Amino acid sequence: MAKQRPLGKCKLCGLVKDLCDSHYLPKRLYAFANAKELSNRNPVMSINGVLKQICDQYRGYVFCKQCETVLNRNGENWVLKRIPRDYDGPFPLRDKLRPLTPTFIGDGLHVYNVLGVREFNIEKLVFFGMSIFWRGAVHRWKSTAGQEAPEVDLQAYEGPMREFVLGKGPFPMDVVLTVDIWPYKKVLQAFYPALAAHSPEYQKYWFYVPGLLFALYAGANIPRELRALNAAGGIVMLDVKTADSVLNYTTEGIKSQHMGPKMTDLLNEIAAIRSKASTNNDPEKFPVGHCAVHTNSAEPAEAGPYLRQRLVGFAANVDGEIRFFRDGVGR
Repeated sequence: MAKQRPLGKCKLCGLVKDLCDSHYLPKRLYAFANAKELSNRNPVMSINGVLKQICDQYRGYVFCKQCETVLNRNGENWVLKRIPRDYDGPFPLRDKLRPLTPTFIGDGLHVYNVLGVREFNIEKLVFFGMSIFWRGAVHRWKSTAGQEAPEVDLQAYEGPMREFVLGKGPFPMDVVLTVDIWPYKKVLQAFYPALAAHSPEYQKYWFYVPGLLFALYAGANIPRELRALNAAGGIVMLDVKTADSVLNYTTEGIKSQHMGPKMTDLLNEIAAIRSKASTNNDPEKFPVGHCAVHTNSAEPAEAGPYLRQRLVGFAANVDGEIRFFRDGVGR
C-alpha cells in the first residue's frame, strides 16, 4: 500500500494540497555520483562530518505534484539529460559550444552568448539554476541521516525569485545568475548544495552539479562587469580558475573529514583498480571523483598516518588526473 502523502501548503504555488516527497537537489543526481566499478556503488558523502559511502538525500514534503511537474518540465529534465553521468561520460551541453565563437577570450576564460542557439535552451538552464537557489531558501532541508543543508537566505529577493520560478514574474532585478561549464575534458563527478560566498557589496551563493557551476549574486551594488555575465542575457562561460577553485574545495573537503569505518575498504578497492588499470595502460577507467562532500573536521586519531596518506592521495589523484586529462579550455 502506497504511503499517504501529508496535506500541507505547497511552498511554490501556496495552495494546500497533498505534498510530494520532494528533493532539494534532483534525485537522479545521486545516481550520477555512483562508481560502477566498485562493489559498493554509492557516492562518498559527508554525513555530519564523517565520510561514508551512502546515498543520503536532502528531502522533505515541500511541493505538490503539479509544482513538482513544473520544476521537472521547465528545467530539471532538460539539464540532467545534457550533463555527464560518469567521470568520462559524454557532456552534450558542452559539446554544443564547440562550433560557437566566444564573445570574449581571457586568461583561461571563454565567454559565449548562446541566445538564439537552437540546441542550447538558455531559458531552461536559467530556470534550473534559479529554482535550486530558491528551493534552498524556502525550506530547511534535512537528509535521511538528519544532516541539515547549509542555510540560504535570499532576503527580499526570495519573493521575486518565487514569482519567476512560478512563471508569474520576470527575472528579478538586482539579481545575476552566472553559469560556468566545466572546462576540462574529465568532469568532476561531485555535487554541492547552495553554499554562501558573500562579499560586502552583494550576497553570493553557488552550487555545483556534474559539469555545471551556478552562482547567484543579489544586491543593488553588483558591479556592471558582473551584470554583463548574467545567464538571463544568454551568457555562459568556460573558466579554468573557477573549475580549479571547485577542485581545491573538493580536495580540501575530503582531506578534512573524519573517516567512516568502511572507508579503508573503499580506498583499498580503489587502489587495486588503479593498479590494474595502470598495468593495462588504461587510465580512463579509474573510478574517481564520485563524491558529494563538505569540509568539516580533522582526521580521527584511530585512522593513523597510513590511512591519512591514502585519503590525501585519493583526493590529490582526483585533482591530478583531471588536470592530466585537461584538453584545453572548451576542447
